[in-house]
Amino acid sequence: MRLTGKTAIITGGANGIGAGCARRPASDGANVVIADIDDAAGEALAADLGESALYARTDVSRRDSVEALFDAALNAFGAVDILVNNAAFVHKPGVIANFLEYSDDAWRRTLGVNLSGMFYCSQTAARLMAKRGEGGVIINVSSGGASRAHRHMFGYDTSKGGIEAATRVMALDLAELNIRVNTVVPGSTRVDHGTFVGDNPIPPADVIPLGRQGGPEDIAAAVAFLASDDAAYITGSRIFVDGGMDAQLRTPSVDFRHDFSDWTG
Repeated sequence: MRLTGKTAIITGGANGIGAGCARRPASDGANVVIADIDDAAGEALAADLGESALYARTDVSRRDSVEALFDAALNAFGAVDILVNNAAFVHKPGVIANFLEYSDDAWRRTLGVNLSGMFYCSQTAARLMAKRGEGGVIINVSSGGASRAHRHMFGYDTSKGGIEAATRVMALDLAELNIRVNTVVPGSTRVDHGTFVGDNPIPPADVIPLGRQGGPEDIAAAVAFLASDDAAYITGSRIFVDGGMDAQLRTPSVDFRHDFSDWTG
């Protein structure tokens, strides 16, 4: 119960990794605010977690919606100690596309949620933490695509690279206020909709040294550690939770060859 008395906001908290990141602090004694646009899943999860949990419908790409989220958290629990920026726009129609075919709409929507949402939530949280004067924790959920690349995922990987750069700047700017900012980098993670590369399921034996996909609980364990006083001397860092994927060179087993005839004439 190392988070007893703390309040955590989890964006994109209704499903998948976000739901795992909501369940874990609740089990460690924290109050949890689940921010999402999936009302059914968010309300069901909050009900399952009990009186210490609240669902707040939130579009993180809009500052007014983010401000309403924090107002709801303050009204319910009195303070915000932990923010987990997990909300992300990915695997949607039009978002998985070769760079030549990537649309303006996909670019705006991806950066609106993944980068602007992280900025709005983090700045709002940090201002509240600074005013309260007791420090706090911000944890950003990144991706291996921040430092390497997925084919056909230009906007997503660009946004995740921005998140890691933002983490470093925020960690330096907020250190004197005892607000710690870190990044968790999930690898292939088993979530409700499965995890895929192209059209094929990822074969864990080929790409993951530990031989299995992770689950939301694996990512949530790292988040819980960073949120706790056990990580009191860690800021500006990133933790890979990927079964060794980042450490391994491999030859991809998926054929990503693309038909460029529309562009090459």
